[in-house]
Amino acid sequence: MHQTAAEILLNKEVLRNTGAAYFLMQLEATSIAATARPGQFLMLECGDDCVLRRPLSIYGLHANKRIDLLYRVIIAGDGTATGKGTAWLSQRKKGDSVNLIGPLGNGFTIEAKAKRLLLVAGGIGIAPLRLLAAQALSEGRQVTLLLGARNAAGMIPETMIPSGATRVIVTDDGSAGRKGTVTDVLPPYLKDADQVFACGPLAMLAQLTRTPDIRSRPVQVSLEVRMGCGTGACYGCSIRTAHGMKRICREGPIFDIKDIIWQEVSI
Repeated sequence: MHQTAAEILLNKEVLRNTGAAYFLMQLEATSIAATARPGQFLMLECGDDCVLRRPLSIYGLHANKRIDLLYRVIIAGDGTATGKGTAWLSQRKKGDSVNLIGPLGNGFTIEAKAKRLLLVAGGIGIAPLRLLAAQALSEGRQVTLLLGARNAAGMIPETMIPSGATRVIVTDDGSAGRKGTVTDVLPPYLKDADQVFACGPLAMLAQLTRTPDIRSRPVQVSLEVRMGCGTGACYGCSIRTAHGMKRICREGPIFDIKDIIWQEVSI
């Protein structure tokens, strides 16, 4: 784990729809990038008005020097950003710096024998899965990526997905790809998957546990929740698991889906 002031190389809006804007930020952070793994995250300082840092999953890595972050800014009806931390981030320019702590948490684990991976992303849940897909493809594995959004306007551009991955688009209203949710279309893809990885709203992940045959496959999920310290000191992000209370920032954010006591997760 390192703390550093990272220079911003890029910070641009890549998608905007009703209620949210998505930004891609690239940072020069060699000390962190050199040891980061898919599934880990950073804690970012977001200006003097934010007491707590903001956790963001690592979206991309470049030459063990640069880090990509994909983050969402919630937009009110009048067009103003409502999240203080992410609004501050969205206003940073190339050449500015951001104070980071990371890499934090555990990462995804790909089994050596797993050749066909199924990735399930809901909304901003694509953030940690994109880096996992890139790693798996570089190792010669097959990747199928189910991408869910409310509508076509909420789907990230195809250019932001690693080439080589089989991309399946699903929208609630059917305005792009298949109509429904990613859990609706999931079952047929499970039969060929050696491992499953998922990230998205907690309600989506809880629904995933009720998918037929899901427990016959090894499934890892990335939990995205509010965090206090991000290092395990405050215990504010603890959840109950089959092995007792665990901190999402420390023992997570990656968990075996079967270990989580989903009835006690606040959704």
